[in-house]
Amino acid sequence: TADQLERVFLRLGHAETDEQLQNIISKFLPPVLLKLSSTQEGVRKKVMELLVHLNKRIKSRPKIQLPVETLLVQYQDPSAVSFVTNFTIIYVKMGYPRLPVEKQCELAPTLLTAMEGKPQPQQDSLMHLLIPTLFHMKYPAEPLKAAASPFNLAEKPKTVQLLLDFMLDVLLMPYGFVLNESQSRPNMPSAQGSSSSSVGGPGIPQPPPGMSFYAAKRVIGDSPWTPELLEQCKLGIVKFIEAEQVPELEAVIHLVVASSDTRHSVATAADLELKSKQSLIDWNNPAIINKMYKVYLGDIPLKTKEGSVLKPEMKRESVSTRVKLKIVPHLLRSRQAAETFPANIQVVYDGLFGANTNAKLRSLSLQFVHHICVICPESKIKPLGPMLLNGLTKLINEYKEDSKLLSMAYSAVGKLSSRMPQLFTKDIALVQQFFEALCKEDADTRLAIQEALSMMVGAYSNLEGAQRTLMEALVASYLIKPEVQVRQVAVKFASTVFPPDHIPSRYLLLLAAGDPREEVHGEAQRVLRTFPGKNEKESSGKQMPSFPEMVHYIQDKASHRMKTPAKYMTGTAALPFNPATFGEIVLYLRMCLAHSAGVVPTSQSLADMQDHAPAIGRYIRNLMSGNHISFSSSSSSKSAETNPIHIYIGLLQQLLAGVGGLPVMYCLLEVVSVYPEKLATRFVDKMDWIKSLMNTNKEEMRELAALFYSVVLSTMSGDELRASLEQLIKMTRDNHSPEVQHGSLLALGFTVGRYLAKGKIRTMELHDIEQPNTAVMPEQEQLIKSTTETIGSFLDSTSSFLVVAACTALGEIGRNGPLPIPSEGTGFTKLQLVESLLARIPSSKETNKARFCSMKERAIQTLGYFPVGDEDFPHQKLLLQGLMDSVEAKQIELQFTVGEAITSAAVGTSSVAARDVWTVTEEEYIPPSDLKVNDVVPWVLDLILNKHIISPNPHVRQAACIWLLSMVKKLSTHKAIKSHLKDIQSAFVSILSDSDELSQDVASKGLGLIYELGSEQDQQELVTTLVDTLMTGKRAKHEMTGETVVFQGGLSKTPDGQGLSTYKELCSLASDLNQPDLVYKFMNLANHHAMWNSRKGAAFGFNVIAAKAGEQLAPFLPQLLPRLYRYQFDPNLGIRQAMTSIWNALVTDKSMVDKYMKEILEDLISNLTSSLWRIRESSCLALNDLLRGRPLDDIIDKLPEIWEILFRVQDDIKETVRKAAELALKTLSKVCVKMCDPSKGAAGQKMIAVLLPCLLDKGIVSTVAEVRSLSINTLVKISKSAGSMLKPHAPKLIPALLESLSVLEPQVLNYLSLCATDQEKTAMDSARLSAVKSSPMMETINM
Repeated sequence: TADQLERVFLRLGHAETDEQLQNIISKFLPPVLLKLSSTQEGVRKKVMELLVHLNKRIKSRPKIQLPVETLLVQYQDPSAVSFVTNFTIIYVKMGYPRLPVEKQCELAPTLLTAMEGKPQPQQDSLMHLLIPTLFHMKYPAEPLKAAASPFNLAEKPKTVQLLLDFMLDVLLMPYGFVLNESQSRPNMPSAQGSSSSSVGGPGIPQPPPGMSFYAAKRVIGDSPWTPELLEQCKLGIVKFIEAEQVPELEAVIHLVVASSDTRHSVATAADLELKSKQSLIDWNNPAIINKMYKVYLGDIPLKTKEGSVLKPEMKRESVSTRVKLKIVPHLLRSRQAAETFPANIQVVYDGLFGANTNAKLRSLSLQFVHHICVICPESKIKPLGPMLLNGLTKLINEYKEDSKLLSMAYSAVGKLSSRMPQLFTKDIALVQQFFEALCKEDADTRLAIQEALSMMVGAYSNLEGAQRTLMEALVASYLIKPEVQVRQVAVKFASTVFPPDHIPSRYLLLLAAGDPREEVHGEAQRVLRTFPGKNEKESSGKQMPSFPEMVHYIQDKASHRMKTPAKYMTGTAALPFNPATFGEIVLYLRMCLAHSAGVVPTSQSLADMQDHAPAIGRYIRNLMSGNHISFSSSSSSKSAETNPIHIYIGLLQQLLAGVGGLPVMYCLLEVVSVYPEKLATRFVDKMDWIKSLMNTNKEEMRELAALFYSVVLSTMSGDELRASLEQLIKMTRDNHSPEVQHGSLLALGFTVGRYLAKGKIRTMELHDIEQPNTAVMPEQEQLIKSTTETIGSFLDSTSSFLVVAACTALGEIGRNGPLPIPSEGTGFTKLQLVESLLARIPSSKETNKARFCSMKERAIQTLGYFPVGDEDFPHQKLLLQGLMDSVEAKQIELQFTVGEAITSAAVGTSSVAARDVWTVTEEEYIPPSDLKVNDVVPWVLDLILNKHIISPNPHVRQAACIWLLSMVKKLSTHKAIKSHLKDIQSAFVSILSDSDELSQDVASKGLGLIYELGSEQDQQELVTTLVDTLMTGKRAKHEMTGETVVFQGGLSKTPDGQGLSTYKELCSLASDLNQPDLVYKFMNLANHHAMWNSRKGAAFGFNVIAAKAGEQLAPFLPQLLPRLYRYQFDPNLGIRQAMTSIWNALVTDKSMVDKYMKEILEDLISNLTSSLWRIRESSCLALNDLLRGRPLDDIIDKLPEIWEILFRVQDDIKETVRKAAELALKTLSKVCVKMCDPSKGAAGQKMIAVLLPCLLDKGIVSTVAEVRSLSINTLVKISKSAGSMLKPHAPKLIPALLESLSVLEPQVLNYLSLCATDQEKTAMDSARLSAVKSSPMMETINM
């Protein structure tokens, strides 16, 4: 063997050209290397000499190729000695880079195969050879055909892991990095930024970020790559991953790292690949997330076992900021990342406070905090909370550069507080800190702090004791800060943190309600004025402070403020609060008063407030009668002012004198009027002040002041009364000031009215003998007469508001007693008065519309009052007749007033209008027994029913209907009404078919009222006639006159086609439940015209009736629900609206539909084929709605039936029905395809089994084109989504699809091919074939 080697030596020596040398080497190198395993020392020595010589020759001639392929085979030989393989790999490393690129690519897979089971350094070397080749590799276009793939990695998991680790290191490697082993710290390329802490021990040079010393060393290898080559290597790796050579899961982090590369070719390629995989990657996979965290954080020296085992040169640095910026956005996508503890907190702290962080990373880390706050589940966020809060507060305290970041930090605190209120509850200092910041920070940050504080409110809602007092003080101090946002948040705290009966916080809100800025006072007023509803369980504690306590608290504060600069100066007077606050305080006290008196407080409209006056009166009498002595303070001198009512009146006076205002005037009037005996006397010496109020420039104000004047005046004795009246009459003559005239007129009317009312009470109490002036004195008679005449003289005044005043004044006098003027004759008489007032009702060309309406209203009211006070009023019927004949178009509101007037005038003296509104409610009022009855109700009723209800003019019919409703409501116990129930019902029914919505609504409400009034037997008869009339359509005819419009199309069709159909449907609904009387309940719920929300309409109380009807219908829900569900989709607008409003009233719980899904479906399926197109259409539309977004697992068996029926309906004779069916089919197709998903398991299997036969046997072969195309589309979609689940059905599916190919071809092709020549035929056939191939059927078959 030694000679053989000599011979090789000789050959080598003779080789003159590279080519010869190359041939010799390729022939002899492998066998020579094998000789290294020889046992003889000499041979081995000889071989070594030869190799040394060879190396010199090869190194100097870079073109010479080595027999790499043979060497690789030899390297892999399992029997080879390690001495041989060690040398073989040296030549592989030398020869492989010299090979042409194609050859390198061909051998690349062999390098991978060769790695298995070899020592680590050799594996590293082989990978080092492989990586540059990847750039040139070609991969098959179809990744699925794995057989064609060059690397067959599926069987070598270990190799894949090694390769991936090495690739990651290559990607982390910075360009142009040099590992200086000589000195301990190299200068790193600045582009990467060096990490602050040295990773290894003292002797180990600093590796690049994200790498260990060892990793850097193996990537640099024996022959370091140039930056250009490194760029190619990185691109090669990205291509390798793109070609799906390794499992996607494993390579996600590689792409993320590559996308942060400093060279843009690499970054762009990786980014694109990441974007395309975005939706396929499961970002919640722990493997991916943990790997990302590991790369981000590096090897943190944890105090664990692994921490200590790691050799210093194996320890990895944390990655550079560039990479971190790419990793965090992916963590933001992941629920898993938010839950992974402790890595999530480590990343947050590193991003917020790390040595190398920057603004961008800080902002991403804050987003991650937000993400954790929102996503992290309860159990996992518990330990995180305190750390997150510490981090955020630290950031807020230390970091001041970027306001955007600060804003994010603040709002993160807000989010955290809503997740973990318990963290915050103890910490009021944090609130203070945020409030302080809110005062100081710039505008953008303020918004975030405001939001955060608003979210934090919830954490403090149950404070107790000292904590609560502290919070009170805090809120109070911030309510007076100059920054509007601060005040806004303080209001939010005041209103949310404390209970609604907490006095100090209410007081703070009252102060805020006087704030100059709308956003502050608006919020405060909203909180103060909304009363916590009755529906919330009343046991939940008090809802408002008690009146006496609140009054005393305000009184304390007020007297204290008067001594400080906080007081408010107005003109002459000093007020304790500014006017806005003071006004709100008064209204709030009035609400507390109402609440303490046991009624629901309101402060919206004065008229609503007045309804509660009698109840408040009872409470006030109670308070005044000394049951509440406990409030008197120790010093007796002040005792007068300790009664809460006196304090309240004092406050009202103070505000009224200083500022004025309608609500204040009203509150004062109310409190005095409900208990004048005790309270009016305070004001006897203030008459001039009251007079000055009567001359202000606001009309309503003057009216209230006049009322107030009359209340105080009527408590005085006869002489003073006479003097005052004479003075008032004098004042009415003052032509220079219409305001004074107006106020005096009203005061005259009110005073005389009150006087007469008192006289009435006195004459009833005949035992009042001891007072000589009980009987009306002649001179007083005379005075009253002249007063009345004075007032009457103003009815012809030129200024309309004086006419209104005169009207009102006369009404007041007439309501309380007979007018002291002659019945008829010349001059100012009752007849002339009635005629004059009636003449004012019809429209005239008045310019001031609003003033004019109020004049009409007052005229009508006044007319209604005359028969109430005068039992012998001579013109009662004339007056009523006049009122009824005054109907004009478009005056709905007015007709309610007319209705009230007619009702009052018809019952005369026993009307509730005669009561004192301040002390008696309508319900409590009992008319005096000894009066002469002047009741003409039967006559009025007869007139309405037989003349007006059947009038040809729709406006008259509407008005009559409203009057009738008013009478039925107000006089429900009257015998005339009781005995005419049937006639009234048929009157209402006849109005039901009017085309006007309001008329229908009024009539349906009336029907409900009538029904409630009857006895059981009446109710039976009423229901029968109602159902009969509605279902058959017989009814009273309108009298035909010249101008009557004849309705086209009989009864149930009025010109707009709505007519009675709605009521017919309601009726059939009720009869189907075998409860025909329920039709009344339905009517109460069916329509709710806006009219009923107005003041006049609300008085009828239909909201309450509707609520009751809803309760009574509840037991019938199971039968009703399916019908109502379908009716909501009725093509007839009227029916649709009516039924939807019934549905909304009855079905309060939205899960009802799911509960009764089966019943609804049954009903719809049976009605899809109804004989009426309306029902078919509504069933289709309802089905379309029902199938959306609901779980269908329980109704799979029903689906084929629905498909088939809808296929039939799709061919309906009526176009709108076809359209509706098409909609329903599309939805059905969508939900079915969704169900046929492998993830649905057994349900999906079942779905396919029931669905395919239906589509294949009925759908594809249908004669209706739309049905065919829909079936085919559905089949295609199902095959796409169901995939492998279709296997069992393939034998049936494929033939059907193939058959359908010809069905789908246009007939014209068959005709053409009959007439065509051979040549044309072949052309056509090829066209047909290609068309067939591209058809959806073929797509499906190929799957």
